Amino acid sequence: MKILILSFSNNKVNKDSFIPNKKGLTFACVDECIKNLSKRKIEAEHICMNFKNIKKCMACGERGWGSCLKEHKCILNDDFNDIYDLMNDYDGYIFITPVYFWEMSESAKTFFDRLKRCDAFNENSKIKGKKFISIACAGGSGNGTENTLNQFDVLNHFMNMEMIGRIPITKYTYDEKTNEINKCIERF
Repeated sequence: MKILILSFSNNKVNKDSFIPNKKGLTFACVDECIKNLSKRKIEAEHICMNFKNIKKCMACGERGWGSCLKEHKCILNDDFNDIYDLMNDYDGYIFITPVYFWEMSESAKTFFDRLKRCDAFNENSKIKGKKFISIACAGGSGNGTENTLNQFDVLNHFMNMEMIGRIPITKYTYDEKTNEINKCIERF
């Protein structure tokens, strides 16, 4: 089994980072996932999407549906199509985003907007039916985690995947939520 972890933070740590080794919350969750997958001898790959060139959807073509509707590829020349193709090679996914302004990060919104356009109506999708875990990491109060996880519910609705974990994490709940990460990973 192979799991792809996509994170959407650039891991620039500041003096307010809560983890003793000065790693940001999103990347602490990435490490926790990798550790738990490794314990189960599940192969994992992590891609930090903030270091990829993913442009915003242009809603091009007739009625805003360029090649994404019929060809299930985007015409933009960036890293999206390569990552979209790579997703086919994995049995499941873990999506980890920081919470900004009560929403998933800008890079997560950009990527998932394009993913929905290219795959939601793809009858030959190799992503549909696959399991995934969504993790929303809030460095502040955590008030935006539920709204962020609701955005993953919308993604799941259009992608017809199987959400096996929906985890809100704050800097105050990190230690207790690592157990929840572990339980969700057991469902792969």
